[in-house]
Amino acid sequence: MIPKSNEMRVEVTTSCNYNCILCPREKLTRKIETMSFGLFKSIFDKITSETSQYNTLTFPGMGEPLLDESLDDKIIYAKKRGFSVLILTNGSLLTVDRFKRLEDIGVESIRVSIYGNSPKSYNAVHGIKNKDLFRRIKYNLTHIAKVKKTTKLLITYNVVENHNKSTLESWIEYWQDKVDLLEVWRPHNWVDGRNYRAVEHEKLITCGRPFSTPLQVQVDGTVNMCCFDFNGKLLLGDLKTQTLKEIFESSLFKKIVGCHTTGNFTGSDLICENCDQRNKDKSDVMIFNSKFDVKERVWKVSTTYQEVLSTKG
Repeated sequence: MIPKSNEMRVEVTTSCNYNCILCPREKLTRKIETMSFGLFKSIFDKITSETSQYNTLTFPGMGEPLLDESLDDKIIYAKKRGFSVLILTNGSLLTVDRFKRLEDIGVESIRVSIYGNSPKSYNAVHGIKNKDLFRRIKYNLTHIAKVKKTTKLLITYNVVENHNKSTLESWIEYWQDKVDLLEVWRPHNWVDGRNYRAVEHEKLITCGRPFSTPLQVQVDGTVNMCCFDFNGKLLLGDLKTQTLKEIFESSLFKKIVGCHTTGNFTGSDLICENCDQRNKDKSDVMIFNSKFDVKERVWKVSTTYQEVLSTKG
């Protein structure tokens, strides 16, 4: 059973030029590397030859995709095969010219994470010391918002107490009329990577992801169950040597589906047992959304905005 989704996500690099306090990079045990175009092409061709359910390709992951020198080639390859392409980025390398190039080759949307509205708050959350970087990124994105034609510009903010909460109101005021979508979240835990959200006693039977998650391809061609599992503890298989059918017939995937069907994770050793994504109460997860109803948005993925859980508990 391949999870129902029209989206494949490919992590093209685990290299990043930031050290955000939200992101557990210091706990990352996977190799720091960039996916070659050859490996990307091989994996893409294998997936699309086996199933026609995917029509959207997203570049997310534990690294900054704009650091990948072959990213444009990968985009063009997917676009020629009829795919929509989405990018998630910290925006540090997104100049006006770079945006125009990505727009020219057909990228549908670019989602930028900007977690501050001053050099101090921005640097504190993103873990950098460059006092000029925030102003440069704000300048570039402001001008991109004026010249963009077909590619949507989406911007997100994560509120971190004692770091950037005081700048939130001015951040929303500045950006909400300039971009296609503005979102403000409270940070999640990356399962066991951070401790921003309390893991509630009252849990959902499932977060929904074993049944309707995007296909998660890691930088080395392996397939992971969940985008929050940054170290690949729920590693399902390897597209370099296996088909999708073989991967989703694995004993681990069947075990995950079984636990998410019954809601019983006791003794399973699955990281899902104490994951905040199974919290039943999601009322404090999202603070602001310029397009979606906040209560509905928390049940959707952050890329295609399709529901990840239709039963909501």
